[in-house]
Amino acid sequence: MKRTVLTFDGVACGLAEYGDPRGRPVVLHHGLLGDAGLPAVWDTLARDAAVRLIAVERPGYGSSDPVPMAAVGDWTAHLLPVLEACGVGAFDVLGISAGAPYAYALAAGLPERVLRVWVLSGLPYVPDDAVRGHYPAEAEPVWTFYREAPEDEVAARFAGAAPHLAEVFAGSPSTLAALHRLAAHGWRGPAREVRLQTRPWGFVPAGVAQPVRLWHAPADEEVPFAAAEATAALLPAARLTEQGAPGHIPSEETLGELFAELRAASL
Repeated sequence: MKRTVLTFDGVACGLAEYGDPRGRPVVLHHGLLGDAGLPAVWDTLARDAAVRLIAVERPGYGSSDPVPMAAVGDWTAHLLPVLEACGVGAFDVLGISAGAPYAYALAAGLPERVLRVWVLSGLPYVPDDAVRGHYPAEAEPVWTFYREAPEDEVAARFAGAAPHLAEVFAGSPSTLAALHRLAAHGWRGPAREVRLQTRPWGFVPAGVAQPVRLWHAPADEEVPFAAAEATAALLPAARLTEQGAPGHIPSEETLGELFAELRAASL
């Protein structure tokens, strides 16, 4: 792993690179409670697949300074100087969980440069009432709070949940490290992201013309499989595979399939 902090107009942006420095560029988008720090298996799999995996920390995550965003689609403008600094031309995008909307945003915003989209346990297109309707009824008040509450209140809720989150992720050193860095930013990263999730994204799934490859577990208790199916149906060229292992975290088998397909796509 190679960590880097870039600065643009006085604003820091953190990233980490894994795999083959001369391989196929894939820009990775971490989840809601993550950052660019990944378990060692990602580096091994990326190297074996001849993939240059670039994990970029969104504002308020890791080493990236918090900055306002009006919509998920704003991410494209944030990332352009990073791509230039890294010497990336055409590339693939990968989204994990809450990182999926940002992968879609790049595909919609840079159709001439983004070749393929890969999604693991991705957040569905929840601005759509029908898609969001696949969640349990008790989730709707939470979505409403995230959408309508001031960012300070949302950040305070995350701060209050920090001890519980530390217990939940006690077995994941990379997530625990990410939580520490999120707290250092006052939880501004996830607070901003959950507020943007149910608001208009600045683009629609129909605008993602590239091939989209998704994996999702039917037993996922965080993101209902039916919502993932409904989102895949909105994408013009999507293929969804059921992850056999239960849970929201991508399984080792799924990671193996992902990188095997990335390697095949590079040949």
